[in-house]
Amino acid sequence: MLRPIDIQNKEFEKKIKGYDCNEVDDFLDAVIADYERLWKENSSLKDKIGMLTEAVERYKLMEVTMRQSLDVAKQSAEETRKNAQLEADGIIAKAKLDATHLAKQIDEEHLRRHQEMLSVKTQVENYKSRVRAMTDGLLKALEQI
Repeated sequence: MLRPIDIQNKEFEKKIKGYDCNEVDDFLDAVIADYERLWKENSSLKDKIGMLTEAVERYKLMEVTMRQSLDVAKQSAEETRKNAQLEADGIIAKAKLDATHLAKQIDEEHLRRHQEMLSVKTQVENYKSRVRAMTDGLLKALEQI
């Protein structure tokens, strides 16, 4: 491949009527062939640059889209976490309230059963007293016989 310096330094033999036409034509053919190859290579490289630039733009757009999707996912996850926390707090509060009501019911049931037991105990004591009184009365009646 010719370099620019080769073209600049090229000297043609001088003939009586000027440069040797065949030598100039051969040199120009070589310059044209090299220039055409470089032009095609340059065109191909420009096409590749264009395709790569488009690819980079697509990837940048994809990156932006992914970042936006990631932000939306983060926001959604945060909202889900907050909602779950609120729901958990609500469940805990309800459980505490239910536990309080159940404890109150148990206390009331315990108090009612205790009062029933005291009532039964009183009835047993009254029954014992009546049986003693009847037994004492029967014993006195037996002693009189």
